[in-house]
Amino acid sequence: MVFILHRYIFKELFKVFVLSALALGVIMSLGSLLRPVQEFGVGPRQVFDLLGYFMPITMTFVLPVAALFATSLVYGRFAADNEFDACKASGISPAMLFYPALVLAIIIAIANLLLSFHVVPAYVHRAEMAMKADAKQILFRNIQRQGYYCLPGGQFRIYADAADIKNSGLLGVVIIDNNKNRESKLITAEAATINFDNTTKTNDVKVYAKNAFQFDEHGGVFFKAISVLGQFESLMADNVAFRNIEQMNTIKVAPITYYPIAVCAWNAYEQLTIELLHQEINNVLNFKTDNFYQFHNDQSLVRFTGEKCTLDPEQNAIEVIGKIVLFEYDKNTGELTKSYRGEKLYIRLSAETETRPSSKIILTMPNAIWLERGAEFIKPRYSAKNLALPDSITAKLSEDVISTVEKHSYLSAPSQKFEDLLKEMKRKIRVTLFEIKAEVHSRLVFGIGCITLIILGTELGIRFRGGHLLTAFGVSSIPAAALLVFIMAGKNITRNQNLQIGADFGVGFMWAGLFVLSVFALIFYRKLLKN
Repeated sequence: MVFILHRYIFKELFKVFVLSALALGVIMSLGSLLRPVQEFGVGPRQVFDLLGYFMPITMTFVLPVAALFATSLVYGRFAADNEFDACKASGISPAMLFYPALVLAIIIAIANLLLSFHVVPAYVHRAEMAMKADAKQILFRNIQRQGYYCLPGGQFRIYADAADIKNSGLLGVVIIDNNKNRESKLITAEAATINFDNTTKTNDVKVYAKNAFQFDEHGGVFFKAISVLGQFESLMADNVAFRNIEQMNTIKVAPITYYPIAVCAWNAYEQLTIELLHQEINNVLNFKTDNFYQFHNDQSLVRFTGEKCTLDPEQNAIEVIGKIVLFEYDKNTGELTKSYRGEKLYIRLSAETETRPSSKIILTMPNAIWLERGAEFIKPRYSAKNLALPDSITAKLSEDVISTVEKHSYLSAPSQKFEDLLKEMKRKIRVTLFEIKAEVHSRLVFGIGCITLIILGTELGIRFRGGHLLTAFGVSSIPAAALLVFIMAGKNITRNQNLQIGADFGVGFMWAGLFVLSVFALIFYRKLLKN
């Protein structure tokens, strides 16, 4: 008899739960597609692909809500039809009637924990990969439709008169690069070819422009061919909320594996590199004009001297000024190929990649005077690219980026910018570790809290049987909202660096919310047994 009753209740619960879960899942998944559609311009086929990826992600929130709705509705109707009273009159304990709801609650709790710790991070990664795989179609479709495309983030914009997606080509190209980590520039070109370098972290857009003019703060210069690097930002914010438990443990052991921390570390590492280079060049020149410093690349040796060497932290560049003399030699033969003189010379790290610290140097001399067979020619700008870091500098820099930056023992007088970047890196590491702690406990509290919320929904459904059937669901949503408030407040407290007890107190606050709701559930349960 009891088994038949349990089967009857569970069948009703399952039917309402499945229908409400599907409806809520589709609605929430469609809502999550608004940002990709607006910012990335995804096509119809991509929308359906992303919908399939977002459905499991939204199920983390949909399943508890659907189960809460099902229990409050089914048990409320069960009590309103006097079936609950009939069971008690037949000698069936009210506690026995809660078994189907308890089984559903345990299933939802286990499913929620599996989704939040394993399934959701995997599907977020798949959604990212799908967007990266379709990056070419997104870019060309937007250029064909509106004449330009702005990469997400607004720092890299491509204009073109015509686009040929089959050959990955553009005609009449204008590129605006306002990346905050390198000097801003504007490039115009007759034609360009676009290639995509798909990595696990980024989707780099490499534009190869032909017969191009580049304009920056030093003026304009003509290139027969030039490459420019842009980058698709992540569709989802790269944070620990979309990491599984194994990845979070890896971040705790090796913070450099977490991209936001890696970016901070790379910026500090590059600043350390440029300051070590400035320190060495300054020592070599020693404010005299008869000592030369030397760089090299695969084809050339570049030697220069000047009167004074200064560091510009804002531009992240070394500036050599006063009576600059520069000689360029063929690396294979040792013959002098070019000689220049001028008043200023700039040395910067190359920005050809944003997925690791730069190890190449760009040397630029604006308004250079080219000396050729006793004659002088004005060259708007001399530039030497892909120059290797000197061995004396690389010997001071290890592959362990974070350790190298933290020690910086070879740097005699660190600049304020380097100190700020170092503090930002340490702050990011500290904040990330607190975020991991908050994320793990919030997932546990929410997953386990599903049991309490569903049981509360069952009790409130029976208690409000005399009113509208949806009244119980509305009232039972209040404890769910309260639990979410406890979780969000606890996460914010855990992340708050101004509180000395922030981390432990925030975690305790989340679990305290679950404890309070469990006490209320127990009180309501005892009252139902008495009545």
